[in-house]
Amino acid sequence: MNCKEIQEVIHGYLDGELDLVHNLAVEQHLHECAACARCYAGEQSLRKVIAGRSLYFEAPKGLEKRVRSAVRHASKMESRRWRWLWEGNWTWPRVLAPLAVAALAILIALPIVLRPSTEDRLTQEIVSGHVRSLMADHLTDVASTDQHTVKPWFAGKLLFSPPVADLAQQGFPLIGGRLDYVENHPVAALVYQRRQHVINLFIWPATRNSSTAEDFRMRQGYNVIHWSQGGMEHWAVSDVNRGDLGEFMRLLVSGSSGPSPR
Repeated sequence: MNCKEIQEVIHGYLDGELDLVHNLAVEQHLHECAACARCYAGEQSLRKVIAGRSLYFEAPKGLEKRVRSAVRHASKMESRRWRWLWEGNWTWPRVLAPLAVAALAILIALPIVLRPSTEDRLTQEIVSGHVRSLMADHLTDVASTDQHTVKPWFAGKLLFSPPVADLAQQGFPLIGGRLDYVENHPVAALVYQRRQHVINLFIWPATRNSSTAEDFRMRQGYNVIHWSQGGMEHWAVSDVNRGDLGEFMRLLVSGSSGPSPR
């Protein structure tokens, strides 16, 4: 053992806490190193001084009895005070009881109030799916700019056929598609491009066969837009600016012919 290691274990050695192997190693080093031996001797001397009675103050006789008596008296006074509040003076219970009920109601309702809405939870899942596709080098399962290649690829992999639009002439070329997982079920993810920006379009069947207006929001620096059309939920997410993402949605809405049922 070296001097640094000895300094780290010397107190354990003094207290008899080391195992046999380390005890022998410390004893050998103290025998060979004069500096560590002096340090060890100083520690021993300090322990002897601390253990001596010269540093201790002997309490006067009767102090323990007086302290115990004072504690018992204070305890009785505190018990009487609470008994007076709850048995003799009914103002406090009348005030505190409604407050206690209100506090309990708040504790019960608070988790419900603070629970994220379905839209907020879905938005977070969509953004997480977009980020994962960029980080894990798994942007597409089928890489193609041809909608007639991408759309048939989903056959047999999903219980629905997602609409796939070709928007290359409008500045949003299709670059492929993949399977993704949102809200505990598989969904279609179509991948488009706007200049150097990637747009992920997540599609799955809607619970209600109706059209809804666009819902625009931002999460973690990404723009997200949601709409329902033709029995399908559409969620588009990208770091492209809001205007371009809105134009992307409008092109899909105006040119969509709805999903192909199976």
